[in-house]
Amino acid sequence: MEEIKHKKNTLAVILVILSMVFYGISFPATRVALIDYNPVSIITLRLLISSIVLMILNISMYKRSAVPLKKDFPIFLLIAVFQPFLYFLLETYGLTSVSAAVSSLIIATIPVFTPLISRFFIREKLTIFNYIGLILSFTGVVLLVAFSDSSDSNIAGKNFTITGLFLLFGAVLAAVLYTIIVKKLPHTYSALTITAVQNTLGLFLFLPIFIVVDYKDFIAVVPKTDTIISIVFLAIFASSLAFIFLNFGIKKLGPSKANGFVNLVPVVTAIVSFLFFNELFTVYKILGMVVVLLGVLTAQKKRKSSKSC
Repeated sequence: MEEIKHKKNTLAVILVILSMVFYGISFPATRVALIDYNPVSIITLRLLISSIVLMILNISMYKRSAVPLKKDFPIFLLIAVFQPFLYFLLETYGLTSVSAAVSSLIIATIPVFTPLISRFFIREKLTIFNYIGLILSFTGVVLLVAFSDSSDSNIAGKNFTITGLFLLFGAVLAAVLYTIIVKKLPHTYSALTITAVQNTLGLFLFLPIFIVVDYKDFIAVVPKTDTIISIVFLAIFASSLAFIFLNFGIKKLGPSKANGFVNLVPVVTAIVSFLFFNELFTVYKILGMVVVLLGVLTAQKKRKSSKSC
């Protein structure tokens, strides 16, 4: 029994790492899509494609159980409100008034706040290794950001606005609460069902904003091939597989351990930006990546007690 649990936890770790790889690539992919489309249009398109694909797979695999029970529907709706709706909305508009460097640093606080909030809501217990790992990985992100060569490190003479900071910290809170609520769902729901339902509900939440804010601009655009490829990648990998893998990880590892991998995202983004956008790789960036990886590994260290997450 213990061996089966260990194998499932190992699989969960692998899948969560993959989800962070997809998230990391999503930033450069979004950068390409932004050439033709506004942020709300990109989010709506990726959710539309993701919802159709996932719902077809979900219904074909799980038949009647593909639809949430009536008693669980409010939880699913709450999940969709936090992620993708509030998180994407707050992050997207926060990025318009906060530099990429500062934004990365704020988003990197997700693993820091998760154990504090999850301890309050679901009594999740962590070891000293988990906390040391979180501090290490956050320090690595600071190194990555502090020595970043981002071209948008200055917005109207500032690195941030107070409104932008509030929006981004709101995104952090939405991400943390999302993982905690997913953990509260009955284990009878698969990661595929959770992701399919949350993205479908999220799409319906986004549609009114899309129609009011972006529709006129959207229909006037003839997208380039690179933009189409980027949006398809965002829909299938960042909005579908990444969420399925993360939801599986949350159920098996717990919110804090699953979110502990979030700090891998800027590492992946830095590597992809170097390979495809010719961004510089400094000694400090490499050092930051090493510290992040060391922190993530430390945070996943098992506690001696048998009551681990």
